[in-house]
Amino acid sequence: MGDWRSYDEIAERYDRVWSARFQAVARHIWALMPPRAGDRKLDIGTGTGIVPRALAEVAQAPGLMVGCDRSAGMLLQARAQVAGLRVLVGDATALPFESENFDLATASFVLSHVRDYHRALEETLRVLKPSGILAVTNWAPASDPHIAAWSDCLAETISKPEAQRASAEVAPWEDHFSRQGALEAALGRAGFCPLRSDAVAVESDLTVDQFLEDRELSSGGRLGLHLLGAAGWERFRAASREMFRDRFGSSFRCRRDALVVIARKPPTTPVRSGVHARRRRH
Repeated sequence: MGDWRSYDEIAERYDRVWSARFQAVARHIWALMPPRAGDRKLDIGTGTGIVPRALAEVAQAPGLMVGCDRSAGMLLQARAQVAGLRVLVGDATALPFESENFDLATASFVLSHVRDYHRALEETLRVLKPSGILAVTNWAPASDPHIAAWSDCLAETISKPEAQRASAEVAPWEDHFSRQGALEAALGRAGFCPLRSDAVAVESDLTVDQFLEDRELSSGGRLGLHLLGAAGWERFRAASREMFRDRFGSSFRCRRDALVVIARKPPTTPVRSGVHARRRRH
């Protein structure tokens, strides 16, 4: 069985199931930081290209857009979805670009997945031009009763420590960055000047089966399938389906807020030790 943490094998389902909600946040990003003609743009952790896709919706000539991600499977989806998008396999903590190469950068729902997120922010600061703009996002604390019910059900089945391990291994900083001011503080420590903080309400009308498919793609769902096997997971899914229909009906609306922070690189930035220029140009 493959690595349950990998995004390579779930890229197509990820895009089909999750792209709509992530695009809602991406549209908000571009509304807050509309690019100028000629701006060079970098999307870090681009996944299936959802942030570049949102830009293509509103810009007739979006110009140079580069998507960087560790998952080759996700980048294959991104390249198929976004005409003209340049994609590159790369790590957020060691970006393969020369310094001061981009005018705008985005990292949407990415920092929570990067163990050394401070290094990732330093790297982003390095590749941005002076006065360049960065947008970062993260989910706010979960308060939706449907997500809470599913999490409780999963923890009862695979144990609470295993459910906690799923988040710790895939998105170790998600809870941290869900706290008010945590994104701004991290950006400030890395040398950015936060400009604006906002929240976006992301709502989805889902049937029970759509909701369960959604949760299967979460870190807990993927670990659950890995631990239970196909047959055990199907039994869990059937029990969950019955519980959800009894408690919430055949369909319902889910909501979760996303936090969006826009920051600027100062016009002049001191050289930081341990941060080296990469010698690949785009």
